[in-house]
Amino acid sequence: MPLFSAFSRVSLTSHAVRCWFLQALAASLAALALCGAAKAAYPEKPITLIVPFNAGTTPDIVSRLLADAVGKELGQPLVVMNRVGASGIIGIQATIAAPADGYTIAYANVAILAINQSLYPKLPYDADTQLAPVALTGAVQNVLAVRSDLGVKDVAGLIAMAKKAPGKLTVASGGNGTTGHLSAEMFKEMAGVSIVHIPYKGGLEADLALMRGEVDLVFENITSITPHLKSGKITALAVTGAARDSRLPELPTLAESGLKNYQAVAWNGYVAAASVEPKILETLNAAFNKALNSSAVRQQLATQAYEIHVGPRQDLFDLAKKERPVWADVIKRSNVKID
Repeated sequence: MPLFSAFSRVSLTSHAVRCWFLQALAASLAALALCGAAKAAYPEKPITLIVPFNAGTTPDIVSRLLADAVGKELGQPLVVMNRVGASGIIGIQATIAAPADGYTIAYANVAILAINQSLYPKLPYDADTQLAPVALTGAVQNVLAVRSDLGVKDVAGLIAMAKKAPGKLTVASGGNGTTGHLSAEMFKEMAGVSIVHIPYKGGLEADLALMRGEVDLVFENITSITPHLKSGKITALAVTGAARDSRLPELPTLAESGLKNYQAVAWNGYVAAASVEPKILETLNAAFNKALNSSAVRQQLATQAYEIHVGPRQDLFDLAKKERPVWADVIKRSNVKID
């Protein structure tokens, strides 16, 4: 056999072996990559939870409690970031602008999902098309309270005083378009009274104004105002929900106090950008529901007078669509404007 012919066959055989080895290696690497991708289930890293309200407020307190519990369920922390301004608009815009990968979610309440739609002539976001629901998690009632030296002991007495001197009494709120403000507007309309609204920069400022005697009454969420009731400077008259609150069971509802069908609560939940994969949204919803069902979380939220809701994602947007016409009517009738 010629030397060249033998070398050629050996070379060809060696080349074939190398090709086979490289192909097998490539296939193995591809399989490992697929295996790694399969194991890299969501979430792989911390999740940002945007709260569009100030630190120390009820939205912030509730969100931090839930962030801790939900993070444990997911195996990754939820990092709270306060993005404050414009009735929640700034935080929601940041959520919409974030990558739609499920690593940015946001607190969203009745103002963001149901009130702003009628309050702003040109709202810079569309909740129905740019946001997706993650979970409806619960609600907090408002409390109707007056300064103690006003001499009013019940809702009937307050209404009688307001009717006797139209436009003399003043009501504080945490700002135009807040649930505290609109709860007051609903009260004024249903009671047939004239009370002057004075907006402050937040619920805490409104509460302090009431304690200082600068205003006569306030509609403020039960979590924020309850500590101030111990001062003796504030007298609580009623709650704004459909049923009495277990934290202040002695207080009647406004419906019980003569304003039939009166109901106004600050409900909330969590949202993500609309283009986030449904599978990721369902994973988040399941984690929120598990956290809310735990006894530890229920006990913690009970101290905030937070009424828990557990259910499918769509509950959040279903409630928002149901309440939009209610708040639109209140805003229209009371001629509420944003400063």
